[in-house]
Amino acid sequence: MKTQNRRIFSGVAGTMLLFSGAGLALNATNPGAADASDAPQGTTHARNGIQVDASWLDLEDDSGYVRASNVQGTFTFNQAGTTPSDELFNIFGATLTSMCSKPAVELTADAEGVANYYVNVGGHIEKEFTVDVRSLSEDASEETLMACSCATGAPFGQAAVLGVPLSSVIEMADLEEGVNTVTAYGADGFGQPLPLRYALEKNAMLVYQVNGQELRTADEGSSLQLWMPETVARYFTRNITDIELTREDAEPGVQQVDPCYRNKVNIMNYADGCTFSVGDEITFEGVADDLGSPIAALELSFDDGRTWTTCETTGATADKWVNWQFSTSFDEAGDYRMTVRARTADDLVSPLAATLLFTVS
Repeated sequence: MKTQNRRIFSGVAGTMLLFSGAGLALNATNPGAADASDAPQGTTHARNGIQVDASWLDLEDDSGYVRASNVQGTFTFNQAGTTPSDELFNIFGATLTSMCSKPAVELTADAEGVANYYVNVGGHIEKEFTVDVRSLSEDASEETLMACSCATGAPFGQAAVLGVPLSSVIEMADLEEGVNTVTAYGADGFGQPLPLRYALEKNAMLVYQVNGQELRTADEGSSLQLWMPETVARYFTRNITDIELTREDAEPGVQQVDPCYRNKVNIMNYADGCTFSVGDEITFEGVADDLGSPIAALELSFDDGRTWTTCETTGATADKWVNWQFSTSFDEAGDYRMTVRARTADDLVSPLAATLLFTVS
């Protein structure tokens, strides 16, 4: 039988998320097989005193899907790719002043307005000042891929950001003794305090360009946004007007991802309207991110969790998502259900798995 490579349409499945720019594969393997007993410890995890029950194991299901055990194929992954700018802001929907926000004017395709990169620096420093961040860019600007994720929801994304390290501005300030907190305030006066040491350790950036697009604002305030690796998006303040460096009795805490939403995984395909034939090679693809711990492996099941195909992501780092592809074929016609979970370097299995239904005829 002549085989064909069939790539399921790249699109949206489960969480609203798109990506572009696959980049070069970092790894290609023949995945290993494991049964359910070899899974990382437990379907329940205790994190910060909270019991997290995983939802991906369904050994009692009898829904009529073809169960294919220990499915083998070709696996590749990289840590490239970005979420398109318009989608990046459409998928986040929590607070009104940070990255977790309703669509941002400054990142729409037809954005107008002024590119303003002035910010006031004050607080417990010897002398307050105002600086044009772009004036520092010639010597201090950095461009990097950075993932972003909400703390209490499924959406996550990744962008190519260009900006200046926050440290470049802080170094210009003559700090009073004991300064331990930094707060970036938006045009509406809202700000999220952070430990100064944390912001510096994470190499927080004052960003003026996202995915190659210069940020602009039609409202008051600057066009600057605060971005930090491995940090939930509620701290990604936009339209920054002021940076306050203060001495507090105690350092502020830093919100972490809710344990129920750690180790997120998405399938970036949809199978509507697709017809696959027995023997066709089918390519599945998606992304995974934990926002704090490296993704150690993707695990796929085509028999409702009875067996898992383990695809290691050796060398993956915690500051970027894992963009994965898995290609395989099937010898039996019928309806199939693929379940994908991720496993982190600290052995946490995705509490929420991703599922895709497809048919082979």
